[in-house]
Amino acid sequence: MMPVHPPLTPSTSSPPFTLSTSSATYRPGGLITVCVEVVENSSAEFQGFLLQARSTQGQTVRWPVGKFTNINTTMFTPLHCNNMEASGAKKKKVQLTWEAPSNNTYGDIYFSATLVQNYAVFWVELNSSSVTLEGSGNSAATVSMD
Repeated sequence: MMPVHPPLTPSTSSPPFTLSTSSATYRPGGLITVCVEVVENSSAEFQGFLLQARSTQGQTVRWPVGKFTNINTTMFTPLHCNNMEASGAKKKKVQLTWEAPSNNTYGDIYFSATLVQNYAVFWVELNSSSVTLEGSGNSAATVSMD
């Protein structure tokens, strides 16, 4: 999930964005709302992003888990290679619905994002905290991507 912006490399500064989920747990086939937004009181915007759910089960290759549903294709361009989502218009907030796989073979998951502020400034592998398989509840997991 690395943008090809030669000769530039990802920013190592603290990104002005947060990544949150509507729940800290999930069930097979369940839905979670994932929100990427600019931190409070920041004038920053982002014009591109890639977002995946991944298993925490130490896989060498980080294949995406589940899928994003109800994508507004006037705002986003779904990338069907590895089930990533991308966009181009400047924005301060994005909410997407993630659908868990129907089986429970992936265990706990986390969301990983790449955010592009502009061609020269971008961050990769901005990861959320784990979302635990099974259980119920409406607790929210919010992570500041430092």
